[in-house]
Amino acid sequence: MNNPDLSTLKENLDSSIKIVRQFQTNTLANIKIQSLLNLTVYALATRLMEGSVKYLVYNYSVIRGDSETKLAILKTELKKFNNPEFENIKKLFSENLDFDIIHGKTIGKFNDRDISFLNEIIKNRHRNVHASEDSTTWFNANQKGLADFDKEYEGLINILDYLEDLKWDSITLKFYL
Repeated sequence: MNNPDLSTLKENLDSSIKIVRQFQTNTLANIKIQSLLNLTVYALATRLMEGSVKYLVYNYSVIRGDSETKLAILKTELKKFNNPEFENIKKLFSENLDFDIIHGKTIGKFNDRDISFLNEIIKNRHRNVHASEDSTTWFNANQKGLADFDKEYEGLINILDYLEDLKWDSITLKFYL
């Protein structure tokens, strides 16, 4: 990651992952704690993606020269963005920046597997933080560990790296890569 703000957010997640990996599952209680720590990793990864997407859309709008009024409206809209699955990110970039992020897949910056893995991270977090009316699903909903996360995290980073590299062309008045 090239952006210092996004790098700091990613480094925070990577540091948390390192600490979770060092946790010892040598008692029954620690096995339960490990599951909760794994859930925390998924929640932090979702936060990384959500925060980064909001940051990029807002700052790309600033770079484009949007008015203060338009930026204020965008801030309000970004507060509603809290489910960073790929299609939602695509929609946000399209509606606010007139840029189709599927271009990254077309040029090989990420692939269908990366999209699936990003969506798996978000869905796992969603399964674990939103309760349903069925109390049998309230406990131990986390079915994923760090081995799953390691595969999925790469997809999230590939997509985020692509989004971070967009440039503004002041002649064509379009974003490009």
